[in-house]
Amino acid sequence: MKIAEILYDYEIVYVDENDEVIEEAAIRQWKLVGKTRKQRYRCMAGPKKGKLVSKPGGCAVRKDPKRKRIGRKVMRAKKGTIIRKSKLAKRKGISKMLRRLNARLMGKT
Repeated sequence: MKIAEILYDYEIVYVDENDEVIEEAAIRQWKLVGKTRKQRYRCMAGPKKGKLVSKPGGCAVRKDPKRKRIGRKVMRAKKGTIIRKSKLAKRKGISKMLRRLNARLMGKT
């Protein structure tokens, strides 16, 4: 598939050196791990679209269905606690700095 064929359908198109469209692309992002920041990749396609992974190849790996069910159950049980803690974390200076860095990487500033 060439760029000219699909350019009008997409806002962002990822291509390789032969002008072929890359379906499973990943964008560099920063993630806060403890008190340090680490570089991760945000999946643009595949089963983990929108998620952060440590390697771009991790975008194509499916999650274990059993672990996924257990995770959803835990998230429902701890929903209030997670919301309260995330609101506090988002007000910290390092979180604001990471948001600015990620916006710069995405070309929004």
